[in-house]
Amino acid sequence: MSETFIVRVSLNYDFALDRITELGSFFAGILDKFPEGSNARMTMYRFTFGCYVLDSENAIDCLSAVCDAWEKTFGNINGVYEFLVSKYDPAAENRDTSDEEPSQNEDDEANNENKNESGEYDISEEALRLEASKLIRSVFKDVYGASDYQHLIMDLNETIPVLRDKDAMNILLSRNYLISSDPGSGFTTIISSLGDYLHKMHVYPEEEYDNRRLYTEMKLGKETENGFASPDSVIDYLIADSESRSFNIVGLDISYYLEGRKYLELRNFLSRLDPYQDKYIFVFRIPFLEKRAHDEILNLMSDVLLIRPVKIPPLHDSVLLEHIWNIADKSGYTLDVSTFGIIFEKIHQEKMDGRFYGFKSAEKIGNEVILKKIAHDTMLMSRGIEPDRNTITAMDLEYLIDREKSQATGYKALEELIGMEEIAARIREVIAQVKVAMKNEKLDRPCIHMRFTGAPGTGKTTVARIVGQIMREEGILRKGAFFEYSARELIAEYVGQTAVKTATICRDSYGSVLFIDEAYALYEYDQKSNDYGKEAVTTLISEMENHRDDMLVVMAGYTDEMDTLMKANPGLRSRMPYVIHFPNYSRQQLFEIFMLMVRKHFNYAPELESEVKDYFDNLSDEYLGSKEFANARFVRNLYERTWSKAALKASLSGTTNIILTREDFIAASGEKEFSEKLVMKAKLGF
Repeated sequence: MSETFIVRVSLNYDFALDRITELGSFFAGILDKFPEGSNARMTMYRFTFGCYVLDSENAIDCLSAVCDAWEKTFGNINGVYEFLVSKYDPAAENRDTSDEEPSQNEDDEANNENKNESGEYDISEEALRLEASKLIRSVFKDVYGASDYQHLIMDLNETIPVLRDKDAMNILLSRNYLISSDPGSGFTTIISSLGDYLHKMHVYPEEEYDNRRLYTEMKLGKETENGFASPDSVIDYLIADSESRSFNIVGLDISYYLEGRKYLELRNFLSRLDPYQDKYIFVFRIPFLEKRAHDEILNLMSDVLLIRPVKIPPLHDSVLLEHIWNIADKSGYTLDVSTFGIIFEKIHQEKMDGRFYGFKSAEKIGNEVILKKIAHDTMLMSRGIEPDRNTITAMDLEYLIDREKSQATGYKALEELIGMEEIAARIREVIAQVKVAMKNEKLDRPCIHMRFTGAPGTGKTTVARIVGQIMREEGILRKGAFFEYSARELIAEYVGQTAVKTATICRDSYGSVLFIDEAYALYEYDQKSNDYGKEAVTTLISEMENHRDDMLVVMAGYTDEMDTLMKANPGLRSRMPYVIHFPNYSRQQLFEIFMLMVRKHFNYAPELESEVKDYFDNLSDEYLGSKEFANARFVRNLYERTWSKAALKASLSGTTNIILTREDFIAASGEKEFSEKLVMKAKLGF
């Protein structure tokens, strides 16, 4: 006798990313490959997963049928991360509540829907089987990037009926959970979902159901202010609440104990929770750590409490796009495939400062996308043009990201840089070598990672960006995008977290350029604080080796400090064969850079040019050679200060026509940060 199963096909993210513009529609292509009589149907799909319902003799045969159908369509199953198979009651589709958020309201109708006329819950085997199917469908459909949690719900579906039959549900209630997830990766959503699951599956005594809410959440720390709870305040809360037992789940962020390895304090805190184990399920959160560090915490906690780990890796770009797509969908819009590249670039820009908050940041981007669409539609209607009110296109998102538009090729952009003739020649030589190796099977493709040495403001970042563009145009890099981080931004808060953070940054950079400024700080950090810098360097070396053909890592910094970094780690030196030195600009070149910016944007009075020339000619040798001199960055600051003076003057005179004059430059260069450089030589001599 056949049974019905639901199957979630979770894709390898690289496979999904390569087919992202197909909107996941290829999931429908395998339906005609299922066995005859399986009654197979697709319930839904997104970018990274698809769900099927089909009839089969057992779970093994069901899994085999889905694998065969996939392999017949794509030739192999390499594109699949995993298949999740669970028993399913087709009646669950008659009332699809998967889009409803679990409610904290204890009087919520969803919590009372199974009550009979006498006010008692229907906890018959049939009713609970139907509820389990609804819940598994919801978790398969609405939980992204959290495969471990989906496995947990599937395990509970198998475990709960056995424990209920043996009247041993207290065993399940004695188990707690350790969730490893970064901020914004869905911790609150998961404890809410788990609380909802436990409630609807009636794992608590019936007399408690109408009192319990789904979850409460606290973050441990030193202070009881600013959202932190001290260990004492958590215990006081549990004592006060233990009679009413208000919550199914008590979520506790215990990251505080990882800083400085406060493991004895953590052990003591866990021991204090033990008396409340029969009243609550505790779900702890720590950051996503590499395996060794994670297992160390898990083993410590398991000495005191029964713990099941749940790992939620850093969110992949395709998962974030999926979330943004859903936000648009729920607001009545469809994202056209032309928007995907723009949205990915926006995600990368949000990540650049090292403060990206997962689903929260994605939600912010999704809301901004919708507002940009509405603004663009409003503008079109004001011109008498009727817009497409349902589809968001690239035209709607023209100003979603900030970037300078340039039609120049990479080589042309390189030629336009002042004082870069020798560097441009070296870049051409490197590109030529790589291209020859790509065309000749007898030659090993050289490692393309580079070191840029020199003072700040000498053009290292600009050239690295252009190199990425050239390598994309030459077919060396798939994307040629540009990711810029300082070395300190690769370092995380806790031992074991840095490796994950660095690997995630590298993953974002596959097919593109990863530019690490002040890279020598990795060595300095390692000298001062445990193994954080070493973690980052070790991970970088591994990523650079494994993706030597598909990622360009450029490390930049002062010459001497970069040499020290390379000596400290020979493995790093061997993987970065190309060294390009950026000398300081001459006085003439500084003058030319200033005037190039002026000519590009403004009209100016003739006498301005001679005044600027005199200024740069009089900068002291000592200052030009000092570490505090920022070369082109210094020039840009002076240029911006000059035109701000002219803009103020124009505003006061009631005109929008800005003309830069000698007086504007004198006023700007006379300010302390610029004028003191002229007298530096005299001070040093004295």
